[in-house]
Amino acid sequence: MGLEMSWEPIFVFSIFVFTYFIFISGKIRSSLIAFSMGLLIILSKAVKGFNLQDLGRIIDFNTIGLLIGMMIIVGVMKTTGVFQYVAIKVVKLVKANFRLIFVFFSITIFVFSAFLDNVTTILLFSPLIFLITDTLEIDPTIFMLVAMFSANIGGTATLIGDPPNILVGSASKKSFLDFIGYMGPIALLMLAIVLSFYTAFFKSYFKVNKEKLNNFLTMDPKKVITDRRLFLSSLIVFFGVIIGFLLHEMMDYEMALIALFGASVILIVSQKSFEEISSSIEWDTIFFFIGLFTLAYAMEEVGIIRVFTRLILEFSDHPLILGILIIWLSGIISAFIGAVPTVAVMIPIVKALVNLGLPQDLWWALAMGASFGGNGTITGTAANMIGSGLLEKHLNTKANYLKFMKHGFPVMLLCLLISSFYYLIRMLW
Repeated sequence: MGLEMSWEPIFVFSIFVFTYFIFISGKIRSSLIAFSMGLLIILSKAVKGFNLQDLGRIIDFNTIGLLIGMMIIVGVMKTTGVFQYVAIKVVKLVKANFRLIFVFFSITIFVFSAFLDNVTTILLFSPLIFLITDTLEIDPTIFMLVAMFSANIGGTATLIGDPPNILVGSASKKSFLDFIGYMGPIALLMLAIVLSFYTAFFKSYFKVNKEKLNNFLTMDPKKVITDRRLFLSSLIVFFGVIIGFLLHEMMDYEMALIALFGASVILIVSQKSFEEISSSIEWDTIFFFIGLFTLAYAMEEVGIIRVFTRLILEFSDHPLILGILIIWLSGIISAFIGAVPTVAVMIPIVKALVNLGLPQDLWWALAMGASFGGNGTITGTAANMIGSGLLEKHLNTKANYLKFMKHGFPVMLLCLLISSFYYLIRMLW
């Protein structure tokens, strides 16, 4: 049965289209428009019986709590110099060989992004990348592009690595280990392919004067540590939280609870207040999610999600074809309107398909498509937007959307193609 010809679904769908148009245009901050449109849905009474107090029922506080907890932990760790310490160690490890620095930095960014926020990783490593490329007197564009791709790909490897994965994990009830087991191998494969491509086809980029990097070999990584006691304490808390994530099913604790407890411990150890650390919390992301949860709920309640689900099933109800369709559909849409909003809308559709008896693997198709699709354009992920902005500021030029697509879109298409084969293999195994 389709949508009834009443004003409610027409109004909600119009709000949805308008919101995504604003996302793409970039004229208003995404978090502000998403939150405002969510409130407009409530004010309009388009969803009968839905009031402000009902937000507690539709907002996924497991997702919100997990994000806030990890943001606080990373915010405190950032003040200790731990990330700069790792970067200097990497440079010294590879004896100032630029090609190896390029590869090892990308791997390090991949690993950090699997457990930390992608934006934080880019913010921490970009000054080091600019320092190295300025020392060598070369254009940092290629290095920064691969850093962004590495951050996005690393974020797909775990449940906490990327906001889309957090959303999918919470909706599907998949565990931290489930994500590592399924998404980890494909993420590692994609990183290897991207690094192999850039080191093989951009050989001239690595023909630099190695002597210019020798100064890095004399740097003492211990000197970037601002607070040794907090440095060690924050590492203990961080790894304790990761162990908690690995064991959360066995202990029957939600991951948000573990993250928030770790955040409270690290605040006590650091003697920082919530006010002091509040700047480390990406409030835009939190309110963005709240707005998206409201929009997605409204679309489900007025029947729009049901119509989308039926259209997909009319195309095919075969699990293999459906999975590949979801990979490509979510991937292409994510490239242009962002991975998080794409996942927010696709979750109810995938949930409806799974409830009809289709395999749980469709959740993995959504996670792969949305996460890898974000590589396609500047607007695909927050890491891309931040990284491009930093590059623009450093080079004193305007970020070029098409120039990014020249690199990002082939990477995205390659990721989606390999993800499709990976999905088929896992389904048929």
